Amino acid sequence: MKNIFESKPIPNGHSWTITSKLGDILKSAEGKYGERDKTYTILGVEFTTQDSPCIWYPGNRKSIIIQITLNCKQDFDRAIFQVAHEAIHCLSPTGNSTAIVLEEGLATYFSIEYLKENGHINIRSEKKNYREAKNLTEELLKIDPSIIKEIREKCFVISRIDRNLLLETNSKIPENLAQKLTENFDYSLDS
Repeated sequence: MKNIFESKPIPNGHSWTITSKLGDILKSAEGKYGERDKTYTILGVEFTTQDSPCIWYPGNRKSIIIQITLNCKQDFDRAIFQVAHEAIHCLSPTGNSTAIVLEEGLATYFSIEYLKENGHINIRSEKKNYREAKNLTEELLKIDPSIIKEIREKCFVISRIDRNLLLETNSKIPENLAQKLTENFDYSLDS
């Protein structure tokens, strides 16, 4: 089993670790959805004993640590899935743990797509509320694949995007979809 933090010399460099993959993941996310807020420093990846991965803002100093679950220790694909999800939250961090449905849906969507695009096994969220948020976001991206990047030029912080801004940005978006995407994500419905 591969240790996700262990790098081995290979021709022209070193093997991928979760830390080097984080750089690639961020580059991909920024390419698709716009630049990240570089006033925040991403310190790296660590394990959490909690049941879910998250980002942590240690010391209230505009620093971010991505925390992944212990079941990623020997599962590189699961670690990449979780880091890719949390990388979306690193694009426009808020300093707290709240998000709208669109942000959690985009994070889930991106993590699945990143795995697919980079030859990793297929992993999907086991939690219904994340799957539903992903499906709503996927519906939005089918209407307008570049809307996230476009709308972030008007409202940089994903979790501050509101219904009216979505509708103003693309009139083909159904009002009920815009409403659902801009509601606060309910973390308590994680079954």
